[in-house]
Amino acid sequence: MKMKKIMMASLTTITLAVSAANTVSPVLADSNNSSNMNMNNNKMDKKSMDMSKNKGSMAMMMKHDNALPTDLKMVKNPKFKVNSMVKLKANHMPGMKGAMAKVTGAYYTNLYEINYKPTNGGKEVKNHKYVVKSELTADNNKGLKKGSKVTVKADHMDGMKGAKGKVVKCISGPAYAVTFTPTTGGQEYVNHLWLSQKELEKA
Repeated sequence: MKMKKIMMASLTTITLAVSAANTVSPVLADSNNSSNMNMNNNKMDKKSMDMSKNKGSMAMMMKHDNALPTDLKMVKNPKFKVNSMVKLKANHMPGMKGAMAKVTGAYYTNLYEINYKPTNGGKEVKNHKYVVKSELTADNNKGLKKGSKVTVKADHMDGMKGAKGKVVKCISGPAYAVTFTPTTGGQEYVNHLWLSQKELEKA
């Protein structure tokens, strides 16, 4: 009888031990979830910082005074007339979105978003908005479309003119030039090139 009680006690101990081994500690599970969330948040923060850094770099490279083109045809009756005031919805650089601007030109031409490698040795500029058809030369002479390899003739930014790049998006015109002061303060951008019609709204 005594031996039977000892065997039953031993079996109970073994069962409890196995059950404990197969049970995940709630504290440990919460700790792992918290760790994974922190890692994901860190990745998002890093991505946001990288995007902000890229836009900041672009703003520093961007020229503050551009000449209006003489080789493009002006739109006779654009939605946003020359000399009218508009509010910018685009976010190409810090201080652009929400800024008040004056329209200085509206032209019949499509716009192209491009990636390119600056001639001054800087990092590749990705998704630059925008250049127009007359500011690009297709390397294969087969026209401009998404994926076309190009040579950039525009000189909006340091290291842009003569750079090799690729078209990543095509946008229907018209193309607008505007003059504005960033909402973050700083120097005025005169005849900033370019914005699409969807990136403007009435002031």
